Amino acid sequence: MLARSFRRLWRFPQMLALLAAGLFTVVVLFPFGSDRSRREAIRRWSAMLVAACGVRVIARTVDQARALRALAPGRMLVANHVSWLDIFVINAHSPCGFVAKAEIARWPLIGTLVARTGTLFIERGRRHAVHETIEHICRRLEAGGRVAVFPEGTTSDGCRLLPFHANLIEAAVRARAAVVPVGLRYLDGEGERASAIEYVGTTTLLASVWRITGERALSCAIDVLDEIPAGELCSRHDIAQGARIALAMRLELALDDALPQKLRELRNAN
Repeated sequence: MLARSFRRLWRFPQMLALLAAGLFTVVVLFPFGSDRSRREAIRRWSAMLVAACGVRVIARTVDQARALRALAPGRMLVANHVSWLDIFVINAHSPCGFVAKAEIARWPLIGTLVARTGTLFIERGRRHAVHETIEHICRRLEAGGRVAVFPEGTTSDGCRLLPFHANLIEAAVRARAAVVPVGLRYLDGEGERASAIEYVGTTTLLASVWRITGERALSCAIDVLDEIPAGELCSRHDIAQGARIALAMRLELALDDALPQKLRELRNAN
């Protein structure tokens, strides 16, 4: 317990300092910087935040896949979702635009930070919100930007893959942008799945940060898989299913298909 307390005393001030520096950067410096300088600032800041949490990142590629930092422009990243840290782990290697619920934009301080770093917000429950978000993603991909989505729609416990929703992948089909499956796996100091990373159920952001910062040794392995070409001959459902199976095999995760088939079909049709 004493060791955990010391680790938190060391890490919390670093995170607060990074939050302050990040806000200053996006509010004061971003308006005068180029797209390239903004992306580099996001990459460096994200890497420092992940390090401040005590997480070491190990990036790996599979077969002919290219490293995240070497991805060609106009790619959509499709990743499994375990923690709020996922966004910063990915941004530390390849700054992307992420899709988040609109409520986050109204969070004090953090809302400003994420809004000014290219996050796309979606008003859940509002008619046509998904279609508008797809149009925004499509334009960004066509302009050569990178967008990352979590098709599970929520975080899991890291032991399984929830069903993939194909709605937002429609943007990649329309823009004919390749889809890159990205697998995230968090491990503890013994090389086992890190339960401290879990961000599910009623766990709050503060409670999650408290647990993570108290851990002695955490790591995140990022596996970049081969691109899946998108275009008129590929449906969003085929791409989503192909990415999900590829990630399940690579991460050795079970497919959680407990959701009734009829309900999945209705949700995918929206």
